[in-house]
Amino acid sequence: MSPGEAHVAPYSRRERLRIATIREIKDVARTLLVQEGPENVTIRAIAREMGMTAPAVYRYFSSRDALILQLRVDIFEEMARFMRGVLGQHPEEEPGRRWISGARALRVWAIKHPHEFGLILGPWAPGLGREETKPERHMSWVFGSVFSDLVADLWRVRGFPAPEVEELDPGLARTLTALSEDQDVDMPPGAIAVMLRCWVRLYGVISMEALGHMSFALSEGQHFFEFELRDLCRVLDIAEFYEEVV
Repeated sequence: MSPGEAHVAPYSRRERLRIATIREIKDVARTLLVQEGPENVTIRAIAREMGMTAPAVYRYFSSRDALILQLRVDIFEEMARFMRGVLGQHPEEEPGRRWISGARALRVWAIKHPHEFGLILGPWAPGLGREETKPERHMSWVFGSVFSDLVADLWRVRGFPAPEVEELDPGLARTLTALSEDQDVDMPPGAIAVMLRCWVRLYGVISMEALGHMSFALSEGQHFFEFELRDLCRVLDIAEFYEEVV
């Protein structure tokens, strides 16, 4: 092999060790999250599990909040990848079927990962990764855009019942118009209101089940979820696809 053909490692040994250590820190943090809850994800606990000192861990993350923020980013991306993989089973020109499939996929992921779901879309203790407002907004929109894009496609392809802007409270109309302009959502305010209504209901029923808030009434939440999902399909005028999507 000539000198020009020699393989050049993309990272130095020191950089590779740093990347591996950061990955291990985040893996340990996630294990603590699942096994002991978010309040026990601390730099000291992570250092103890890794056989390091707390100051050594701080060389990789400047604070506990910075670590939690990065963990939230990773979990958001993981959940979005899972959902996009499910959505990919349906052609893009079928947004109705994709929306139903995505709703069910979100529930599947949340039930399987309740602690992670609680960290990114549920309640958490003060200071858990929310000091950085811009990354937080970015993470939320990256995930939220999965559903908003589907509803926007649905509006473009076939439409759905939505109030006229004159039917909305003026304050709400202004807020939704600003949202449309700020996030480049190509739908009128009334359609955005329907989109948000569907998201709030979908998130609410999944969140309450995943975080155990429905256990007092329901031993198993799938049937109630499907009851709500069917009604949301009526709201979006895609009830004809409900039975087709498994």
